[in-house]
Amino acid sequence: MRPVQSPWPAWPLLVALLVAGGPAHATAIDPLRRDADVPLAVEVRSDEPGPEDMSEAPGEEDEEASEVAPSLADSVQSTPRVPSPTNAITDDQPARITVAVGLGPSAPGSKPEKAVVDALERSARSSSAPATQVRRLRAGAGEGRAICRERRDDLVILLEYLPDRDDAVLVTRDCRLDRELAVRGQAAANEVGLVGVLWDEHRTLVRGGAKERKVRIGRKLRTGLIAGGAILAVGLAIGLVLANSLRRETVVITVGR
Repeated sequence: MRPVQSPWPAWPLLVALLVAGGPAHATAIDPLRRDADVPLAVEVRSDEPGPEDMSEAPGEEDEEASEVAPSLADSVQSTPRVPSPTNAITDDQPARITVAVGLGPSAPGSKPEKAVVDALERSARSSSAPATQVRRLRAGAGEGRAICRERRDDLVILLEYLPDRDDAVLVTRDCRLDRELAVRGQAAANEVGLVGVLWDEHRTLVRGGAKERKVRIGRKLRTGLIAGGAILAVGLAIGLVLANSLRRETVVITVGR
């Protein structure tokens, strides 16, 4: 029986086996020669900075930072503070108040007394804080309480005589609070800031809890509103009647055959 020959030659297979086995034998490391090939300890030179020498470097930076910190603190303290908006002063004065001046019931109306009322009227009109609208009362207008009932004025200043004083004085009635304010001598009629002082006293009383009067419709105003409404209703009715009477009517007549 003849042996079967392989179509591939045998010598390439042997070469491949030798190549594969060679590196495995060459890469083996002899444990007895490890000290000579791979050093286990690394020598450190004394002239190179070690970990202890490098720890001293941040200290120098801390000294520099400490020198810069006081200068920053000084700059912050020297910066001026800006006042907060909550400290702003608010002005609660009205746009305009109405002031009535005149002679009181106890003043007969002599020439010197009228001169004092004239000066009082001029000083009230020249007031700017607050602005005023001044009206001169006729003689015999009555006391301040009765004048305030008309609901026309905020302050009523009258020249009157008091039992415990020889000279005439200025008596002020606060119509909004329905109470008397402090009494002033007649020499205060020449002071421009008289109305401002009186109104400051009014605001002090309001801050203290005094209640201002409620806005009511006066008798004259109520009568005028009723009369105006009636006139408007009558005019509207007359207009409707005239419109109906003047309207054209067209009549269409159809004649059939």
